[in-house]
Amino acid sequence: MTNVPSIVKPKRVPREELHGKPGKEDPATVDSAGALVVAANREFFDQIANKYDRYESCATDVYLQNILEKDLDTIQARLSTLGRTPDCLDCGGGSGNLALKMLARGWTVTVVDVSGAMLALLSEKARSRGHSPRLVHSSIESFLREARQVFDVIAFTSVLHHLYSCTSVVRQAATMVRPGGFFYSNYDPVVPKRPSLTRAFDAMDILFAKVKFDVSDVIPGITRRLKKAFTRRDSNFRRRLVTAGDLAEYRAHAGVEDAEVVRILQLEGFGIIEHARYPAGRTKAIRFLNERFRLLEYFKVIAGRNHESIATTKASQTRTSPVAASQ
Repeated sequence: MTNVPSIVKPKRVPREELHGKPGKEDPATVDSAGALVVAANREFFDQIANKYDRYESCATDVYLQNILEKDLDTIQARLSTLGRTPDCLDCGGGSGNLALKMLARGWTVTVVDVSGAMLALLSEKARSRGHSPRLVHSSIESFLREARQVFDVIAFTSVLHHLYSCTSVVRQAATMVRPGGFFYSNYDPVVPKRPSLTRAFDAMDILFAKVKFDVSDVIPGITRRLKKAFTRRDSNFRRRLVTAGDLAEYRAHAGVEDAEVVRILQLEGFGIIEHARYPAGRTKAIRFLNERFRLLEYFKVIAGRNHESIATTKASQTRTSPVAASQ
């Protein structure tokens, strides 16, 4: 896989702030497809770290930021009877889009991420705001497999579509949520109803975003797309691989089965507090169009473990009926 051009990596996270063993995966999976996806994510996010916070809509868009804050308000209201500081895990927390909001609420936060460059950004931002999150440089899969602790909140934001087996990760994470705790996921694409149209719409969305937020990458981006058009499909992954991002964005086009995420959580004893789909778009113009055509959609899930009653679950399912209607 070739490198994305013109990327300057930020400073490393100070050794004393970093936990885990960077780059070390389970020996049994070193040659597996999953390990290759992990490696691609490490390379991809190390490359784009210095522009992530100004380019990615989930980190910059006021509309999406408000969704995060409201969802944390929902979780915080239900944690009010906890009687202690909530202990939270931000999986794939990167530069701190969610973690910093949790820290601002006084919560204890562990952030695990495969990219040291992204954690370096978070370390610097957290220090400047007087916070001290625990930073773990590891793949999510390795951390969840090896960790022996439980949390009050486990969260994924714009993460599940980067994972080779997101359902197994959701299942593992669910077992590590304390009774009365919460699972939260947001900013992942749903499985498209019209894949070809969705892919074309997404290409237009990316172009608009590049012109607005990352104009220096417009020509290189077009060059990469042309190169991809003349590249053979990889036989293992059934896609054309030109850059690390082509593998790191593993389910960006195929989407994540949100109904399966909900099913797994319910089997693990969670009540669904909120499950919703909403129109996505990296720019306001694209999102405006998408509110009508619904070609690009994100989903979110807030689920509470064990302490949610059957009545609450049924009520939440009623509230999310528009989701079912859109399927």
